[in-house]
Amino acid sequence: MKFEELKKISSLDLAEYILMKHGPMSHLKLQKLLFYCDAYHLAYFDVELIPDTFEAWMHGPVCRKVFQKMKGVSILYGDMTFDKDPVKTEKKFLELTSDQRDLVTDVLNMLAGWTGLELENATHSEDPWLDARKGCGPADKCNRPISKEATRLFYKKFLTKNA
Repeated sequence: MKFEELKKISSLDLAEYILMKHGPMSHLKLQKLLFYCDAYHLAYFDVELIPDTFEAWMHGPVCRKVFQKMKGVSILYGDMTFDKDPVKTEKKFLELTSDQRDLVTDVLNMLAGWTGLELENATHSEDPWLDARKGCGPADKCNRPISKEATRLFYKKFLTKNA
C-alpha cells in the first residue's frame, strides 16, 4: 500500500477539530477520541498521527498537553464547546493527506456517538492502557506513558481480526 507523505497534527489542533465536528462533549470523551484517532492511525499507517504521548490515567488515556490547555474549560464530565475560528481549524485538518482524513473521519464516525464513560470502559479493557497501569490499583494516580508501539501492535491485531 502506497500513501502520500503522511503528516502529523498537533493534539490541540485535532482536539479543536473534534469539538468543531462532534462537540460539545466532556473532556473525558475528547481525550478518548484523540487516543483512538492516534491508535487507529498507528495501526493502519504504522506511524503516529499525534506527536504527543498519552498517559495511563485512572479514567483512561490522557494527552497531558490537551489536559493542561482545556482543564479550565471543562471538568471531567462537563461539556465543553468549540470556540475557535472554524476556517483555521478546518485548514489545519486539511493539511493531513486524504487517506489520513478519511481514517480520522471513520474513527470519529464510529466512536463519537459513544459516551465518555463507554469510551473509558473500552480503553480499560484494552492491553495498551492495562499494560501501562500494571501494578496500579483502579483508583491510583498514574502518569505512565502508554507505549505507541504497544498501541500500534494491539490495534493492528484488532483491525486484522475485524477486516
